[in-house]
Amino acid sequence: MPWTHTVLSLALVAGSLASPMIASTHARSEGKIAWGPCELEGTRPIQCGNLSVPLDYSNRESGATLNLQLLKVPALHSPKKGSILFNFGGPGLGSRASLAGSAKVLQTLTGGYYDLIAHDPRGTENTLTFSCFKENNVRLAQFTNSRAGELVTPDDKMPLGRLWSSLLLLTDTCDRYPESKERGQLISTAFTARDLMEIVDAVEDDGLLRYWGLSYGTALGATVAAMFPDRIDRILLDGVVNPHQYHHAYDIELWTDTDKVFSAFFEQCIESPNECALASPNAMADGLETKVYSFLDDIKYQPLVFNGTLIDHSVVKNLIRPTLYNPATWPIFSMALDSLLSGNLTKFSQLATSLSPPWEGGIPTESPFGIPCSDKDIGKDSFDEIIPTLEALNKKSKLLGQVGTALAMVCAQWRIKAKERYEGDFKVKTKHPMLVIGNTYDPATPLVSARNASATFQNSILLEHGGYGFLKLTIFTSTAP
Repeated sequence: MPWTHTVLSLALVAGSLASPMIASTHARSEGKIAWGPCELEGTRPIQCGNLSVPLDYSNRESGATLNLQLLKVPALHSPKKGSILFNFGGPGLGSRASLAGSAKVLQTLTGGYYDLIAHDPRGTENTLTFSCFKENNVRLAQFTNSRAGELVTPDDKMPLGRLWSSLLLLTDTCDRYPESKERGQLISTAFTARDLMEIVDAVEDDGLLRYWGLSYGTALGATVAAMFPDRIDRILLDGVVNPHQYHHAYDIELWTDTDKVFSAFFEQCIESPNECALASPNAMADGLETKVYSFLDDIKYQPLVFNGTLIDHSVVKNLIRPTLYNPATWPIFSMALDSLLSGNLTKFSQLATSLSPPWEGGIPTESPFGIPCSDKDIGKDSFDEIIPTLEALNKKSKLLGQVGTALAMVCAQWRIKAKERYEGDFKVKTKHPMLVIGNTYDPATPLVSARNASATFQNSILLEHGGYGFLKLTIFTSTAP
């Protein structure tokens, strides 16, 4: 199989007009959004606007509001059929820039008859930014000292205990810092779901939601659909996070197919030797995979020293993780691995930087912890209680299951609880059937999660795409075998 791309075009609402107006007791936003110039650049003309929504939906009487920043890609054709709202993932990531950059392809996929709208959700960027530190250098120092990026297994007793205690320092910091303690109660997925409906009320005449969610955006989409089933026109969950685990358990299922995709990398390497630097004469896929795992064990216990830094198993695994998302990078990644195995650390470092530029997404905040941990109420808050979860993560994926260790530990010790959490079971029937999409070989949002999400939403439709990689938007993947 050659490492080439195919594009699966998916029309969210093929041929359907917006549904008639329905009665609703949901409070409507005051006034319309004033759309105007935008500071971002898009692949299609874009507009920006602001919408004032309740800051605390559990206490509307307070009158406190939150200013949502929105971005719109106006419909190309008329008569317009409504709007489609997007969330491109996270948690903790904004969506406006992603929509601006994807405007051209999204307008093609949706036919050009819809306004495309995204906003930066609570806890992200300039919208109720969730941070536990006054200064970035303090944040970086604490995260560096905590070794939160170190991937440890349940058998690594000393570093595992150290990680637990160092992450307790983080949760203590967040609980003591007045801003994070206050904002952490207001950034839940349930509140963001209510924000989506406020946007719908401001931009739609029919009061119905049309939505496309990706990755964490599928957890948000499942939540808004469960909370407002009668207000769903069309909804697409694309690259699914299991919403049951997201709200009610630890996210173990995420890693179901990770090792399978890593094995597929080596299989495709042997099938495409001209595009894979690892494909030496007589090489076999299982032999290459065994060699890499053995090398990862070696540098776990004796890291390599290069240019003032250490290259250990965590460094390499944190490079493997995003590479598995996108098969287009596999030829370059094969060169990086080949350089590492042969001892050419200069070339490895250069290729690793090109595959995963440092701070590509900017300096992180604590929202990837604050949002999901405020959403969960697991009932496990001690080191001993969390061990079975860590063992399950490690068993689910030998390669990357340990990536989930830090989040599980933080959530077990998190003390800032959301003012509203979704506590239901997702056994609901939306006004129109939901479309749920899963990729056969997905290292981050496995097909089983799409099945589990679809199983409880009545009449939902499950679409399986037989490709490799992290399913996002247009499904850019390698050709299926």
